[in-house]
Amino acid sequence: MGVSEGEGKKNKGKGRLIWWLVFVLCGMVFLGSAIAFMSGLSMSYKEKQTNAYLASLVQQGERISVLRLLARQNPDFAGWLSVAETDLSYPVMYTPAEPEYYLHRGFDKSDAASGCLFIGEGSAPDSSHIVIYGHNMKNGTMFGALMPYAKKDYWQAHPLISFDNLAGEGVYEIIGVFYSQVYREADEGVFRYYRYTDLMDEERFQQYIRQVKVASLYDTGVMAEYGDQILTLSTCSYHMEDGRFVVVARRKAE
Repeated sequence: MGVSEGEGKKNKGKGRLIWWLVFVLCGMVFLGSAIAFMSGLSMSYKEKQTNAYLASLVQQGERISVLRLLARQNPDFAGWLSVAETDLSYPVMYTPAEPEYYLHRGFDKSDAASGCLFIGEGSAPDSSHIVIYGHNMKNGTMFGALMPYAKKDYWQAHPLISFDNLAGEGVYEIIGVFYSQVYREADEGVFRYYRYTDLMDEERFQQYIRQVKVASLYDTGVMAEYGDQILTLSTCSYHMEDGRFVVVARRKAE
Protein backbone atom coordinates (compact mmCIF):
# COMPACT_ATOMS: atom_id res chain seq x y z
CA MET A 1 0.00 0.00 0.00
CA GLY A 2 1.53 3.36 -0.99
CA VAL A 3 2.03 6.39 1.21
CA SER A 4 -0.05 9.45 0.36
CA GLU A 5 1.55 12.83 -0.39
CA GLY A 6 0.11 14.25 2.84
CA GLU A 7 1.50 11.43 4.93
CA GLY A 8 4.89 11.82 3.25
CA LYS A 9 5.04 15.50 4.14
CA LYS A 10 3.94 14.68 7.67
CA ASN A 11 6.72 12.11 8.04
CA LYS A 12 9.29 14.56 6.67
CA GLY A 13 8.09 17.13 9.16
CA LYS A 14 8.52 14.66 12.01
CA GLY A 15 12.00 13.81 10.74
CA ARG A 16 13.02 17.47 10.70
CA LEU A 17 11.60 17.96 14.18
CA ILE A 18 13.50 14.97 15.53
CA TRP A 19 16.68 16.21 13.83
CA TRP A 20 16.32 19.66 15.39
CA LEU A 21 15.60 18.15 18.81
CA VAL A 22 18.76 16.06 18.55
CA PHE A 23 20.71 19.12 17.36
CA VAL A 24 19.45 21.25 20.25
CA LEU A 25 20.11 18.48 22.77
CA CYS A 26 23.67 18.01 21.51
CA GLY A 27 24.16 21.76 21.64
CA MET A 28 22.98 21.89 25.23
CA VAL A 29 25.29 19.01 26.21
CA PHE A 30 28.22 20.72 24.48
CA LEU A 31 27.41 24.06 26.13
CA GLY A 32 27.10 22.40 29.55
CA SER A 33 30.42 20.60 29.08
CA ALA A 34 32.09 23.83 27.96
CA ILE A 35 30.76 25.72 30.98
CA ALA A 36 31.89 22.94 33.32
CA PHE A 37 35.32 22.88 31.65
CA MET A 38 35.73 26.66 31.90
CA SER A 39 34.49 26.58 35.49
CA GLY A 40 37.08 23.90 36.28
CA LEU A 41 39.83 25.98 34.69
CA SER A 42 38.71 29.03 36.62
CA MET A 43 38.69 27.13 39.92
CA SER A 44 42.08 25.58 39.17
CA TYR A 45 43.53 29.02 38.37
CA LYS A 46 42.05 30.51 41.54
CA GLU A 47 43.45 27.70 43.70
CA LYS A 48 46.86 28.02 42.09
CA GLN A 49 46.91 31.79 42.62
CA THR A 50 45.81 31.47 46.26
CA ASN A 51 48.55 28.93 47.01
CA ALA A 52 51.12 31.05 45.19
CA TYR A 53 50.12 34.05 47.31
CA LEU A 54 50.51 32.07 50.55
CA ALA A 55 53.88 30.77 49.37
CA SER A 56 55.06 34.31 48.59
CA LEU A 57 54.18 35.39 52.14
CA VAL A 58 56.30 32.59 53.59
CA GLN A 59 59.21 33.18 51.24
CA GLN A 60 59.36 36.94 51.68
CA GLY A 61 58.73 37.29 55.40
CA GLU A 62 60.38 36.06 58.58
CA ARG A 63 59.22 32.47 58.41
CA ILE A 64 58.10 31.77 61.97
CA SER A 65 56.29 35.12 62.18
CA VAL A 66 54.41 34.35 58.96
CA LEU A 67 53.53 30.87 60.20
CA ARG A 68 52.07 32.39 63.35
CA LEU A 69 50.02 34.73 61.19
CA LEU A 70 48.68 31.79 59.15
CA ALA A 71 47.83 29.92 62.36
CA ARG A 72 45.81 32.92 63.54
CA GLN A 73 43.97 33.01 60.22
CA ASN A 74 43.19 29.30 60.43
CA PRO A 75 43.83 27.30 63.64
CA ASP A 76 43.93 24.08 61.57
CA PHE A 77 47.27 25.18 60.11
CA ALA A 78 50.00 22.75 61.24
CA GLY A 79 53.07 23.85 59.32
CA TRP A 80 54.66 24.64 55.97
CA LEU A 81 56.10 21.96 53.67
CA SER A 82 58.57 22.91 50.96
CA VAL A 83 61.46 21.75 48.81
CA ALA A 84 63.98 24.43 47.85
CA GLU A 85 64.11 25.52 44.20
CA THR A 86 60.89 23.64 43.33
CA ASP A 87 57.18 24.48 43.17
CA LEU A 88 56.49 22.36 46.23
CA SER A 89 55.64 24.96 48.87
CA TYR A 90 52.31 24.58 50.67
CA PRO A 91 50.55 24.84 54.03
CA VAL A 92 49.81 21.59 55.84
CA MET A 93 46.55 21.23 57.74
CA TYR A 94 45.69 19.11 60.78
CA THR A 95 42.15 18.15 61.83
CA PRO A 96 42.40 15.02 64.04
CA ALA A 97 38.63 14.71 64.50
CA GLU A 98 38.15 14.62 60.71
CA PRO A 99 41.56 13.90 59.12
CA GLU A 100 40.41 14.29 55.49
CA TYR A 101 38.53 17.55 56.06
CA TYR A 102 40.87 19.39 53.67
CA LEU A 103 40.80 16.73 50.97
CA HIS A 104 38.72 19.08 48.81
CA ARG A 105 38.96 22.35 50.75
CA GLY A 106 41.38 25.22 50.43
CA PHE A 107 43.22 27.02 53.22
CA ASP A 108 40.18 29.28 53.70
CA LYS A 109 37.91 26.18 53.87
CA SER A 110 36.26 26.98 50.54
CA ASP A 111 35.66 24.21 47.98
CA ALA A 112 38.86 23.33 46.15
CA ALA A 113 39.49 20.43 43.79
CA SER A 114 43.18 20.36 44.74
CA GLY A 115 42.41 20.59 48.46
CA CYS A 116 45.27 21.10 50.91
CA LEU A 117 48.10 18.95 52.14
CA PHE A 118 47.00 17.37 55.42
CA ILE A 119 48.31 15.17 58.22
CA GLY A 120 46.68 11.76 58.10
CA GLU A 121 44.80 9.77 60.67
CA GLY A 122 46.90 8.50 63.57
CA SER A 123 49.63 11.06 62.98
CA ALA A 124 50.27 14.54 64.40
CA PRO A 125 52.59 17.52 63.77
CA ASP A 126 54.83 16.51 66.68
CA SER A 127 54.54 12.72 66.49
CA SER A 128 57.33 10.22 65.86
CA HIS A 129 56.00 9.74 62.36
CA ILE A 130 54.39 12.62 60.47
CA VAL A 131 52.37 11.28 57.54
CA ILE A 132 51.21 13.92 55.06
CA TYR A 133 48.78 13.31 52.20
CA GLY A 134 48.02 15.41 49.15
CA HIS A 135 46.51 15.23 45.69
CA ASN A 136 48.63 14.39 42.66
CA MET A 137 47.29 17.18 40.45
CA LYS A 138 47.79 16.82 36.71
CA ASN A 139 48.99 20.43 36.47
CA GLY A 140 51.88 19.54 38.77
CA THR A 141 50.58 21.38 41.82
CA MET A 142 50.21 19.95 45.33
CA PHE A 143 51.88 16.52 45.49
CA GLY A 144 52.02 16.38 41.72
CA ALA A 145 55.34 18.10 42.48
CA LEU A 146 56.56 14.91 44.19
CA MET A 147 56.48 12.76 41.06
CA PRO A 148 59.88 13.86 39.66
CA TYR A 149 61.44 12.10 42.68
CA ALA A 150 60.93 8.86 40.77
CA LYS A 151 64.21 9.75 39.04
CA LYS A 152 67.43 9.56 41.00
CA ASP A 153 68.96 12.66 39.43
CA TYR A 154 66.03 14.73 40.68
CA TRP A 155 66.59 13.48 44.22
CA GLN A 156 70.30 14.27 43.90
CA ALA A 157 69.38 17.85 43.04
CA HIS A 158 66.73 18.09 45.82
CA PRO A 159 67.72 15.74 48.68
CA LEU A 160 66.15 17.81 51.49
CA ILE A 161 62.57 18.56 52.52
CA SER A 162 61.59 21.35 54.90
CA PHE A 163 58.64 21.07 57.26
CA ASP A 164 58.43 24.11 59.50
CA ASN A 165 55.90 24.70 62.25
CA LEU A 166 55.40 27.08 65.15
CA ALA A 167 57.95 25.15 67.19
CA GLY A 168 60.69 25.90 64.66
CA GLU A 169 62.17 24.88 61.35
CA GLY A 170 62.73 21.25 60.43
CA VAL A 171 64.95 19.80 57.69
CA TYR A 172 64.52 16.20 56.54
CA GLU A 173 66.83 13.98 54.49
CA ILE A 174 65.18 11.62 52.02
CA ILE A 175 65.60 7.94 52.93
CA GLY A 176 63.64 6.32 50.13
CA VAL A 177 61.17 6.83 47.29
CA PHE A 178 58.82 4.13 46.08
CA TYR A 179 55.62 3.19 44.28
CA SER A 180 52.97 1.36 46.27
CA GLN A 181 49.22 0.82 46.41
CA VAL A 182 46.30 0.46 48.80
CA TYR A 183 46.27 -3.28 49.34
CA ARG A 184 43.28 -5.54 49.88
CA GLU A 185 42.91 -7.07 53.32
CA ALA A 186 43.46 -10.51 51.79
CA ASP A 187 46.86 -9.55 50.34
CA GLU A 188 49.73 -11.12 52.25
CA GLY A 189 53.44 -10.31 52.46
CA VAL A 190 52.94 -6.70 51.36
CA PHE A 191 54.19 -3.40 52.78
CA ARG A 192 51.24 -1.34 53.99
CA TYR A 193 53.24 1.80 54.71
CA TYR A 194 50.06 3.69 55.64
CA ARG A 195 49.54 1.42 58.67
CA TYR A 196 52.82 2.53 60.33
CA THR A 197 51.58 5.80 61.79
CA ASP A 198 53.10 5.09 65.23
CA LEU A 199 56.82 4.38 65.26
CA MET A 200 57.44 4.69 69.00
CA ASP A 201 58.12 0.95 69.26
CA GLU A 202 61.73 0.25 68.20
CA GLU A 203 60.99 -3.03 66.43
CA ARG A 204 58.19 -1.45 64.41
CA PHE A 205 60.43 1.54 63.60
CA GLN A 206 63.18 -0.73 62.26
CA GLN A 207 60.64 -2.76 60.31
CA TYR A 208 59.26 0.34 58.63
CA ILE A 209 62.66 1.74 57.66
CA ARG A 210 63.85 -1.65 56.41
CA GLN A 211 60.83 -2.02 54.14
CA VAL A 212 61.19 1.54 52.86
CA LYS A 213 64.79 0.80 51.85
CA VAL A 214 63.81 -2.46 50.13
CA ALA A 215 60.96 -0.80 48.22
CA SER A 216 62.94 2.32 47.24
CA LEU A 217 63.57 2.97 43.55
CA TYR A 218 67.18 3.87 44.31
CA ASP A 219 69.60 4.02 47.23
CA THR A 220 69.93 7.47 48.79
CA GLY A 221 72.58 6.30 51.24
CA VAL A 222 70.56 7.82 54.10
CA MET A 223 69.59 5.60 57.03
CA ALA A 224 67.46 6.33 60.08
CA GLU A 225 68.10 5.43 63.68
CA TYR A 226 65.47 4.69 66.27
CA GLY A 227 64.44 7.98 67.81
CA ASP A 228 64.64 9.92 64.53
CA GLN A 229 61.45 11.70 63.56
CA ILE A 230 60.18 10.30 60.25
CA LEU A 231 58.31 12.24 57.57
CA THR A 232 56.27 10.35 54.98
CA LEU A 233 54.65 12.09 51.99
CA SER A 234 51.99 10.11 50.16
CA THR A 235 50.01 10.79 46.99
CA CYS A 236 48.03 8.93 44.35
CA SER A 237 49.87 7.40 41.42
CA TYR A 238 48.34 6.26 38.16
CA HIS A 239 50.72 3.39 37.41
CA MET A 240 48.00 1.02 38.66
CA GLU A 241 44.57 0.99 40.29
CA ASP A 242 44.74 2.48 43.79
CA GLY A 243 48.40 3.24 43.16
CA ARG A 244 50.45 5.44 45.47
CA PHE A 245 53.77 7.30 45.27
CA VAL A 246 55.65 7.76 48.53
CA VAL A 247 58.64 9.78 49.73
CA VAL A 248 60.10 9.05 53.17
CA ALA A 249 62.62 11.20 55.03
CA ARG A 250 64.19 11.56 58.46
CA ARG A 251 64.71 14.74 60.41
CA LYS A 252 68.31 15.95 60.52
CA ALA A 253 69.83 16.57 63.89
CA GLU A 254 69.99 20.27 64.74
